[in-house]
Amino acid sequence: MLLYSIIGVVFVVGLIGALMFFRKKPDASGLGIGPAPANQSTATGEQRRVEEEAKQAADTKRQQAEAKKQADAQRKAEEDAARRQEDQRRTEEARKAEEAQRQAEEARRAEDAARQAETARQAEEARRAEEARRAEEAARQAEANRQAEVARQAQAEAQRQAEAARQAEAARQAEATRQAEARRVEEAARQAAEDARRAEEARRAAEAQAAQAKSPVFELPPEEPAQSKPQPTEPEPVYFTPPGGATMPLSSMTPAAIAHASGNFQASEDLHKIAQRVARTIVSDIKIYNPQKIEQGVAQKNLYDVLKKDFDQGFKTYEDRVDQVVRGESNYLYENIVKTLCSGDPNALGPNFPMDKLK
Repeated sequence: MLLYSIIGVVFVVGLIGALMFFRKKPDASGLGIGPAPANQSTATGEQRRVEEEAKQAADTKRQQAEAKKQADAQRKAEEDAARRQEDQRRTEEARKAEEAQRQAEEARRAEDAARQAETARQAEEARRAEEARRAEEAARQAEANRQAEVARQAQAEAQRQAEAARQAEAARQAEATRQAEARRVEEAARQAAEDARRAEEARRAAEAQAAQAKSPVFELPPEEPAQSKPQPTEPEPVYFTPPGGATMPLSSMTPAAIAHASGNFQASEDLHKIAQRVARTIVSDIKIYNPQKIEQGVAQKNLYDVLKKDFDQGFKTYEDRVDQVVRGESNYLYENIVKTLCSGDPNALGPNFPMDKLK
């Protein structure tokens, strides 16, 4: 903008000088426009004027040259300033490029460091995952070994319990056999006593009839001196031979056996406890050895059909080991079956359950 201002000023000054020069020049050239000089003083004045104009023209040229010089200096200064600005711009661009390159290098280094850190982290995670997997595998193996050991111990315990149950069952069967034999002996003794009683009653009835037929006359015996009252003597026991071959006195029969034979017997509390224990044992054996079949039978409401063989064997065992009077007074086996195997639902036994076998 300053350069354009200087050029405009120089152009205006040159235009003014040119106008002044051309306005006065016809008078000096002697073309007859003005009056001709009359003397030498006029020529001298004219010469002086020309000199002054020449001087003015020289001053104008000098001013123009000075203005041009200033304009050139200004243009050179502006060019220098523009060159310096360009240099500064290039320097700044170079600096920015170098800074960008440095930042890119730092970013690349940071990215490499982050990538290396990520690789190290992934390697560490993989190592930890492998350690965790190995630890989990070891724990799983230990748990499997423990469960196998528990299963083995449970199997051994089940076998031991089964053996104990088998031995207990053998002992119970032996006890049941012994009790059945004792009952048979007791029944034989009762029958023999009943036969003896009836024979005695028949003999007494015959003697009474014979005495009534004779109609004897009773006479008062003479008075005898007072004597000491004789001590009662033990009646001589009557013996009989039961089917087993053992000889035992009729008087050895207990009141319970005689009442049992007469049909007025009521089972004792011990017999009821024995019956309850036998029922619990039978049901417990069925539950231990048939858990899956029990679930199936309860779900299908046909538990007796699923475990018919086990139930029939249990009925026979209960009938053999429990007194008949106790079985008539209670039904412990049925109660334990419904409570333990059917969870209190008697319908789970199914329609084919033989209630008559428990009476």
